[in-house]
Amino acid sequence: MAEDSRGTNYLRLAVGAGVIAAAAVGIAMFVPKRRLAMVAEPLSDLAKLPVAAAVTAWAMGLWRDATAPRAPVFDDLRPFDEF
Repeated sequence: MAEDSRGTNYLRLAVGAGVIAAAAVGIAMFVPKRRLAMVAEPLSDLAKLPVAAAVTAWAMGLWRDATAPRAPVFDDLRPFDEF
């Protein structure tokens, strides 16, 4: 049971990506383009800052760590038979 809580939970990652995608599609469908452009203009100015590049590099590092190949872990929790 403890093994389930370690590492990246891909189900949570997929659900989170789905929620973000559904929100993006909902905004694109129901918000008028003129109002969306007015709201997104300050955000596009923020994307030009060096902090945005640092956050992107950090997120890519997390992605690289999550998708890196790993050796299999054999933890069957059986007692040792050395008597």
